[in-house]
Amino acid sequence: MISLINSFLESNKFDKLNSFIAKKIFKIFKIFFVKSKFKELPEQNYSINIESLKSELSNGINFKKIKPYITYSHLIDLISVIKKDRINFFDYGAGNLNLFYYLSYKFKKMNYYFFDQPAVIETLRDFKNENKLENLIIDPNLKENKFDLIYFGSSLQYLKDYKQHILKFKTNTEYLLISQCPFFKNKDLNAEFVILKQINMHPNINYLYAFNYYYFIDFMKENNFILVEESFNRITKFLNFKNFKKEYKHIDMYDLFFKKI
Repeated sequence: MISLINSFLESNKFDKLNSFIAKKIFKIFKIFFVKSKFKELPEQNYSINIESLKSELSNGINFKKIKPYITYSHLIDLISVIKKDRINFFDYGAGNLNLFYYLSYKFKKMNYYFFDQPAVIETLRDFKNENKLENLIIDPNLKENKFDLIYFGSSLQYLKDYKQHILKFKTNTEYLLISQCPFFKNKDLNAEFVILKQINMHPNINYLYAFNYYYFIDFMKENNFILVEESFNRITKFLNFKNFKKEYKHIDMYDLFFKKI
C-alpha cells in the first residue's frame, strides 16, 4: 500500500492536482517527502515569491520583538554563549528578515550577514538602503570577513553544490550549525545522498538532499570541521519519514553543530 502511495506522490499526476485536493491528501497521510527518481537537484528549485517577500519585509519591522519560526530551537542560547564584543552571525539561506529583526532586538551588538537567491538579495539590498539597516550585510565578501557562527537554517539540503557552499567557510569561521536537515545512517549503502521530493507545500514542489550521515561527517572532518553536538530536530509538528524503506536507516531531521579546528 505504502509503495503505491509513494509512487503516486512522486508522479506528475500529484503535481497537477487541485491544491485543495492535494492538501486533503496530505492531511490524511501526513507524508512530507518521497524518494524521487532524480540523481541530482534540478536547476530550478525552491522558487521565491518576491512580492510576498516584500510584504513580509515591511511587516517584519513592526513585529521585531516577536520570536519568529526558528529551525534551531536553541539558537538564542547558542549565540549567548559565544562571548564576543560584537557577534558576526551569518544566516545562509535566510529567505527573509524575520530572524534578523529578532536577533537585532535580542543582541544589540551583532553584525547580521545575509545570503540567499539572487532575486532575494537584490530585493533586500533596496530594502536595507531605504530603511538604513546598518548592521545588515547583504551578500558579503567572504575573503574580507571573519564569522563567529554560520547558520544553515533548513537550507543546506536545497543547495545544489552543497559542498562548495560549506567550503566557503573553511578558513573564516569558528562554528557552523546545520539545522533541520535530513540525514540517514547506513554505512553499507553506497550513496552520498538521495534526492527527496517535498510535497507538503503543494502547489510548490521542491527537491532536496537527504544526506548519508557517514559520508557527510567524513567530508566535514576532511575539512577540519569537528562535530560537537547532534540532535533530532522536532520543530515542525508531525514531520516524519514513515514511508521510507529500511535501507534508509534512522532517516530523520537532524541538527548538527560543528567547530572549526
